[in-house]
Amino acid sequence: MHDSFALLRSAVSKRTMREQITDRLAGMILSGLLRPGDVMPGERELAAQLDVSRETVRGAIQALAARGLIEVAQGARSRVMPAASWIARPAPAARYTPEEVHGARLVLEVAAAREAARRADAPTRARLRELVEEQGRALEDPAAFHICGAEFHATLQRAGGNRLLAALLAEAYGQSSELSHRALAAPGAMKKSWLDHKRIAAAVEARDPEGAAAAMRQHLDRIGRAAKRTEDKRDAA
Repeated sequence: MHDSFALLRSAVSKRTMREQITDRLAGMILSGLLRPGDVMPGERELAAQLDVSRETVRGAIQALAARGLIEVAQGARSRVMPAASWIARPAPAARYTPEEVHGARLVLEVAAAREAARRADAPTRARLRELVEEQGRALEDPAAFHICGAEFHATLQRAGGNRLLAALLAEAYGQSSELSHRALAAPGAMKKSWLDHKRIAAAVEARDPEGAAAAMRQHLDRIGRAAKRTEDKRDAA
């Protein structure tokens, strides 16, 4: 049994960064956070957002294109393809109600922000600042904005050092992708979300656990309210 677990750990550790980035971007597409027609950031920009080399990004883009998830055109930025073109399993149906997802994120992410303010090291704090700056430059570029946002939350989730909690947070975030995309489609919503991220990052930088928790709660409540308004409009249509 011990040898089996050792082999499993070895296999996991050998997954290349290109494979990990491919899976993360594919998850954003399959979950609906990135939509058909969305234009992907350029190689240089995407490498900065994901904190990897351009060679890694190039390999991930090629892998996504091979799965029919994006279209690569010479001299132009890649574009997310319609679901009919995907050579991949479709995104799983939502297993939870919007209220359940929002409630779980409130419990988990508020605690994660508090713990990040207590435990984040200097490189993590610097990474949060970089992501906020990148996202601020992407207010007119939805795909880049959503990728930066997902990386911002993932960095916070890992900052506490609890891998199980980070995995639970990633699941909750993935379940909320569709609703978050709708909520951020409203005029001015992306800028408000970005300003929320700035406040969270500033609280983490200041080592202010309660300030980080309060800023995260405000952020999630804003997303939750916007998502509910969008759902109500769809139901009324």
